[in-house]
Amino acid sequence: MSRNSIEHEIETVESEQTLGALMREIWAGRAWVLAGALIGLVVAFVLMQAAVPHYAAQMVLAPASPMNMASGSDEDAARPSAETMSYERFEASFKGVAVAGLLLRDPEITAGLARDKAFVFSKSEDAWSAEKLAEYIARRVEVDPVGESSLRILRYLHPDGEFAVMFLQRLHNVSDGLIRHGLRREVNERIAYLNKAIVENHNPEHRRALTDLLMEQERLRMLVSIDQPYAAALVVPAAASVKAHWPDGFLVYAGFGFAGALLGFVMFSSWRAGQMDVLAVLPQRKVRQQEWFFPESGNNNEKPRPLTEKKRYSAKTDDEDAPSEAAE
Repeated sequence: MSRNSIEHEIETVESEQTLGALMREIWAGRAWVLAGALIGLVVAFVLMQAAVPHYAAQMVLAPASPMNMASGSDEDAARPSAETMSYERFEASFKGVAVAGLLLRDPEITAGLARDKAFVFSKSEDAWSAEKLAEYIARRVEVDPVGESSLRILRYLHPDGEFAVMFLQRLHNVSDGLIRHGLRREVNERIAYLNKAIVENHNPEHRRALTDLLMEQERLRMLVSIDQPYAAALVVPAAASVKAHWPDGFLVYAGFGFAGALLGFVMFSSWRAGQMDVLAVLPQRKVRQQEWFFPESGNNNEKPRPLTEKKRYSAKTDDEDAPSEAAE
């Protein structure tokens, strides 16, 4: 057997011994562990009773494609950059301050935000501002991709499921409408500039190029003027969950129970270490050593002799003392 295999077996034995010692120590302190787990479960029960259940509302979005739907040419259909840029603009804008400021104008939004709190003893936010609401949306509204596709899931948790659905709907409508309004303003400015440039330019080639640009901007103005989603289209409308998503009872009870059991084991180990230190400080009683004798009868087995037993005499000593007694 090689040296490496021997060392591996030794390490395996030591690890098994260490695990066995740990299990024996846990079994020795089972009362502490069970008490800690029970305390953890009690704390978890109190937190579950004090927590306010939150329901999840979610909706599925996809990039809107009004340009391809309105255009029948292959050249325009091969340009997906407009939809992609609009969709990325939507993902960046719905967490912005402008959208938050428009949402705060709705009294239903402010009233629903005032009911959002984690525990019954928590204090809800009353003095909302556009900056605070933007941070709230960025923190509470989750955006998750659907596989490898361009679909996105917007998820929001709130104690009132109906308000959560309404909040996602308003968030989508305001964000998409704000993008459409900004594009409409930009398109109107471009159209006014192109009309003026066509009138002032007398070169037929330049006028033809400007006319093509003007037709494209006119078509874009028509698209942004339609009351339909321009940047993000609804694939699955917002809907609330039937059961509460927070708090999760299994995770709360399991986590606090395990934490309590671990704390009980740590306290038991500390108490046991303290007891060993006390025993080490106490004076130790001396142990009387036993004497060993070697009989001359031919038996070489070593046998201990109690200290209270008197020393035996061998047969040879008795024979040597017998003549002296006879002479007397």
